[in-house]
Amino acid sequence: MKKHACFRQSITHYSLCTIAILLLMMCSLEASWGQTYKAEYRAVWVASVSNLDWPSSANRTNMEAQKQELIDILDSAAAWNLNAIFLQIRPQSDAFYESALAPWSEYVSGARGTSPGYDPLAFAIEEGHKRGIEIHGWLNPYRYETSLGKNDGKPGDYNADHPEWMLRYETSRIFNPGVPEVMEHLKDVVGEIVNNYDIDGIHFDDYFYPYSGTSNEDQATYETYGGDFDDIGDWRRDNVNTMIGMVKDTIESLKPYVRFGISPFGIHGNGENPEGISGLDAYNAIYTDAEQWLSSGNIDYVCPQLYWPTGGAQDFATLLPWWAELAYENDRHVMAGHGIYRYANNPDVSARGRATIHEDKKYFDVDDPNGRTLADPWTLEQISTQIDIVRDNRDINALGGCFFRYQDFIRVNGIKDQIVENHYQDVALMPSMTWKTSETLTAPANLHWDEDESGIYFLSWDEGNSADRYVLYASSTDSPTEAFFEDPANILRVVYGDYYYIEDGDMNSDVRPYLFMSTYDRYGNESTERSMIEVDAPVGVPTLASPEDESTSQPTDFDFEWTSVPNTQSYLLELSLSEDFAQIDLTQTVSGTSFNATGIELLGDTQYYWRVSPVNFAGTGSASVVYSFSTGFPSIPSIVSPVTGSDLIPLKPLFEWSQDDLVTGVTLEIARGGSQFESYNVVFTETLGGVSEYQMTEELDEWTTYHLRLKVFNDLGESIWVYSSFKTLIVLPEPSVIYSPLMQSNLLEGDVLEVEWSKSDLAKGYKVTISSDAEMSTVIDTFESFSVNDTTTSFSGLMGGDYYVSVQGKNVGGYGQPAQVSISIDKILGVYDDLSDEIAPAMQAIYSMSGDVKVVFRDADVSVSNLELYNVLGRRLSIPDLNYDVSNAPVLRLEGQMPGTLILILRTDSTYERIKVLIR
Repeated sequence: MKKHACFRQSITHYSLCTIAILLLMMCSLEASWGQTYKAEYRAVWVASVSNLDWPSSANRTNMEAQKQELIDILDSAAAWNLNAIFLQIRPQSDAFYESALAPWSEYVSGARGTSPGYDPLAFAIEEGHKRGIEIHGWLNPYRYETSLGKNDGKPGDYNADHPEWMLRYETSRIFNPGVPEVMEHLKDVVGEIVNNYDIDGIHFDDYFYPYSGTSNEDQATYETYGGDFDDIGDWRRDNVNTMIGMVKDTIESLKPYVRFGISPFGIHGNGENPEGISGLDAYNAIYTDAEQWLSSGNIDYVCPQLYWPTGGAQDFATLLPWWAELAYENDRHVMAGHGIYRYANNPDVSARGRATIHEDKKYFDVDDPNGRTLADPWTLEQISTQIDIVRDNRDINALGGCFFRYQDFIRVNGIKDQIVENHYQDVALMPSMTWKTSETLTAPANLHWDEDESGIYFLSWDEGNSADRYVLYASSTDSPTEAFFEDPANILRVVYGDYYYIEDGDMNSDVRPYLFMSTYDRYGNESTERSMIEVDAPVGVPTLASPEDESTSQPTDFDFEWTSVPNTQSYLLELSLSEDFAQIDLTQTVSGTSFNATGIELLGDTQYYWRVSPVNFAGTGSASVVYSFSTGFPSIPSIVSPVTGSDLIPLKPLFEWSQDDLVTGVTLEIARGGSQFESYNVVFTETLGGVSEYQMTEELDEWTTYHLRLKVFNDLGESIWVYSSFKTLIVLPEPSVIYSPLMQSNLLEGDVLEVEWSKSDLAKGYKVTISSDAEMSTVIDTFESFSVNDTTTSFSGLMGGDYYVSVQGKNVGGYGQPAQVSISIDKILGVYDDLSDEIAPAMQAIYSMSGDVKVVFRDADVSVSNLELYNVLGRRLSIPDLNYDVSNAPVLRLEGQMPGTLILILRTDSTYERIKVLIR
């Protein structure tokens, strides 16, 4: 394979120089953030299998809820400046569309073969095009059933109707890629979609032969159809390649502008990986040959699933240029498959932003394999790095990316802002398929304003050529340069059809009275000719109609209404708490002459002043007179307890809140596992009377974060929700039983204090504390264990006195109640230095500098049986036989002792005497 000048090699060895280069790269990438491109793939996978993204499991049988969910997805995609949705419409040999070849999917209707009551694909295309978003049908061509027998007896039971089409594995079945009738069937499936729907693209994912491997399951098929191939692997790849070629030919014959692409596994394999890259060999494991798809011209783009970060054996920065080079050689596009599903819920912004890194010097040791363990590569900065790596390879046809998957945009905190604010600030067009022939485009004609029967003005035109979509620009001058049209910041919208109602987001504070429109065909080509219309400033003032001036007791749900003003594209509705509008508290841009109050958050029991101004691209006209109204529903309550963020909340908490006198009822909800308050995570809902507290009667789970929300209402409406979050307590460990020491034990100064206690099942560890007072306020020493089975410890060096020993079990909720015993430690009776001539009551120590010690006892009855000798570690030492001096006094000789301290104890029937023996 030829190497383009921009082809990047992988980094396989690190050095200080390499680290410096990487740091410079990071700085340059950050410097490039904010740069945008006019043509770029910006897609997201919306998975329907197992109801991962859409529709939700809860709404499998709810048509209207499904539609709203999809509208929300498309609204989000438009707000994030994405331009394509890869919508999974064939998850498992089924259909999200009207089909004569496949049954309705269980994931859209609850049961295989049951109609959802509408056409989801047609609805998605209509709503997507309203927002200028392409809809690409994402198909799993071969998947039949993921568990054997799942589809038995149901509509679309191909195993019964065409058992010869099936390829069985241990736990699943797929359509047998080697059967010619299967290839024809899959070609027809795609042809049905392309022929019947205004689809923008067809997309296959990475599921061909199973990842689990294929040994001899298709041996009979190979023997029947594989006569031209000596190698079964080559035959399997050819089966896939042939089907893909048939699909491509079908698309070309019907609607050649429909983009056809595939997202293979991110490592091609077959010994062709770039240096330093290792991983699954897709060429020989699942029999995919992306090189052939591109070299044959059978696909328009390849979207390798590069679900790895930069660095390592699957380095994004190495793999992306390799794929781009492959696409570039074959005059096709590559978009990166970004694995945002790999993010944690709350990722760090940057690995360099972690304070803990500075305490771990290993982080800077590039030769230490564990040196970067603190720096999880999936920081928010990682996705920025990947996007910029793709853009750095635009000259070899790397033209954007697709994100897996939609719900991860919702789940991952900060990911949307990271991408949109730093990279996707403006609208982007789809890259042009320059290898396809299309007619020369002309500009749309007769660009003008029309008024509908409701008095709403909209833009209308005559379609240019056969294209059915257009690009709308807004300019402050009537003769902008070509550079103006190359800047995506000047694009208002991509528009399908021959008319357009100006939407709320199209207007801004800039005066841009000149609108330009170009023709933009489905191949991604844009006309160089453009039509222009100049917008005159609005003349006239709206007349306010409803609510009437000084209205009282307004409900939550009512309409603001006013009369239309000629040449107005939108209206600015403003509300203030003061009559002079010194502060504008609420604003709303409205395309028509009415607006429902539920679209804004009005305060209850509050007087508002409102006015309306006409707006168009030439500016804002004069405002209407000011009207006032007062709301009659309750004001927002305030949660008193629990305070948000609090923890150790009882398992049966008492919820308290304050509210006004208008309240007649309260709705209270508790969610677990997320603050979205979806049907799957709401664990408690209660509608109450006009009370201001509620005592839970059922226990919540221990040590769990919950989200509380409540709203108050009366007959006129309800307040907005107010929120709090809290964490429940965990049941703390029961007190242990202290086995040792026993209550009121006596020890000698210098003795080792052995502590042993019983295990507590609720404990994750223990804390042992030695204190000089029963309240444990004066701590002498402590010990902490981190295992429920760690139930012994010891203390040494305690001086004479009274002590208290406590043992507490601990877990994540804190420390349990302590078990406690008291002990006494008797003081040493005498300690003498080398020159001491003082005599203890019963013995005298004589020290020797040579390591020999002589102890003379005054009591003639002293014997080995009532002597004890210990080292400082508390180990008892043997005592040699005594000798007697000339006065017949017992003498103990300790010879050849190492430097240190020994403790000698003389015990009698009622007491003991103790001496430190210093060895020097």
